[in-house]
Amino acid sequence: MIYINPIEILELKDKEVNEIDSSIIKKSKRRLFADIDLSDNGFYEYNGQKLTKSDCERAIEELEDKNKIEFYSHLSTNIELNKFLANGSNELLNSLKQESIYKLPEFVDFISPFFSAKIDHILLKSFQNKDLELFSSALRAEYLISKRDLNKAYKSLGNEIQQRIAETDKLTKEIKEEESDYTDDDIDTVIKVIKKRFPSEFLNKLPLYFQSQINKIAASINFLQLNIWNEFNTTSVPLSLLEYLLELNIESVSKPTFEKNYNIVKKKHEERIEQEKNAPLIKEWAKILIAIQSKVDDVENETLKANDALSFVKSSFDLNELNNLPSFANEIRTQIGYSIRSMSIASWNKQSDIKNALALINYSLRINVNESAKSKFQQDKNELEELEKKYKGVLVCHFCETNAPDNGCEINTTIYKETSRSYIPRRVQFSYSDVTIPRCRSCKEIHSKGSNNYYLVFFALLILGAIIGGATEGEHFIIGGIIGAVAGWIVGKVIEGNQVKKGGIKDSSESTLSRHPLLIERIKGGWTFSKPSA
Repeated sequence: MIYINPIEILELKDKEVNEIDSSIIKKSKRRLFADIDLSDNGFYEYNGQKLTKSDCERAIEELEDKNKIEFYSHLSTNIELNKFLANGSNELLNSLKQESIYKLPEFVDFISPFFSAKIDHILLKSFQNKDLELFSSALRAEYLISKRDLNKAYKSLGNEIQQRIAETDKLTKEIKEEESDYTDDDIDTVIKVIKKRFPSEFLNKLPLYFQSQINKIAASINFLQLNIWNEFNTTSVPLSLLEYLLELNIESVSKPTFEKNYNIVKKKHEERIEQEKNAPLIKEWAKILIAIQSKVDDVENETLKANDALSFVKSSFDLNELNNLPSFANEIRTQIGYSIRSMSIASWNKQSDIKNALALINYSLRINVNESAKSKFQQDKNELEELEKKYKGVLVCHFCETNAPDNGCEINTTIYKETSRSYIPRRVQFSYSDVTIPRCRSCKEIHSKGSNNYYLVFFALLILGAIIGGATEGEHFIIGGIIGAVAGWIVGKVIEGNQVKKGGIKDSSESTLSRHPLLIERIKGGWTFSKPSA
């Protein structure tokens, strides 16, 4: 939209408003057009613009409105404002003064379309050229822009800011997808890029109209620092970006989140500085961590017994020393705790050693880790304790309640349950189930001594009975054998009982087996060790 002051081109600025009528306008118009016709190029030179007769005609038609005659007349004497409306000259903004006519809404509505177009251009250029003084002056002139023209006045600057936000979001996406050209060595240059792209001294002067975009800038910078945090080995860059972000005049529900992120990153950054100071000490603890982690695989592969793993952990480091390390060791403490936890899980999953699995998780709980890790360790302990209750006697030998069961040492027995019985004819039906009772090697050896002695006594007394009864008298031989068997059983059980008593373990009698966790409920339900007969 071209601004042309008809009063000025008709040379009527010395006339009073009430003197300007149609006859004067027509007379001045003829003179103007004659000058155009006589000019070398057929144009009227006006504030750097070349006007045709048509341009002048349209401007002169504005004088048909009496209010506009008054406004144009004033503008013809307000040289700086008139010149600004015509070509955007900066003199007005450098020394903008309040005048009573500026408070007239009709006058503001009249100049606003021309004024907003020029302000739009100046705001964009001064922002791009980093001319803070001109930028600030242009913003202070907002009172000469009607509300309906604010979009026009701020359009170019708004588009420029939006374009810069888009460029930042693109960079964030490239970093997230590992497609950016930045490395750990030069990622810190992003700070300069962002500060240049979003100069806070300019943005903080923007009116409320731009608040939504300022909030978007803050969100964009926040997402950028999050991805730099995730992808690069730095805390200083995210911290600097968050510090800069919080310099902006943010009015957003997300501001507490930005502040929270800043506090988190600041703490991590301070810890990293502390870690760098204590690098030699951290290196020593890192070796301990690696050693523990390597043993986790051994436990999972069953090349390292769970009880030996527990001994290794206890001998690897001084627990008090670890817990008393400053905050820089928080991460190493947590990692050691989680490694011992992994060892505990492997002890249960791979070796079914509930006792040492619990001992290992309890050791993790003695380490000063963060609340999240401690909660996880406690949850694991609770689950292991429930498993211990559920599988007691299965995971630990029922007879000694100390050792873990060993393969090949089980007690195999059969239990029976009567399902139906009839008397005519006499008949009984039953179910049976083969049961394997876990047992450790030590208990098997003790139980076996009683059985071996049973057979020795049995054969000895069988022979003795045969001698007593006479080799030719068969019934005496049989009676002697029966006596030998009974005596052998009695002696065997006595010997086993002595061995059991001496070793502090339960015997292998049916009475003891009936109280085993695998059988106790089934015995209560009617199952027996004796096969039902008709």
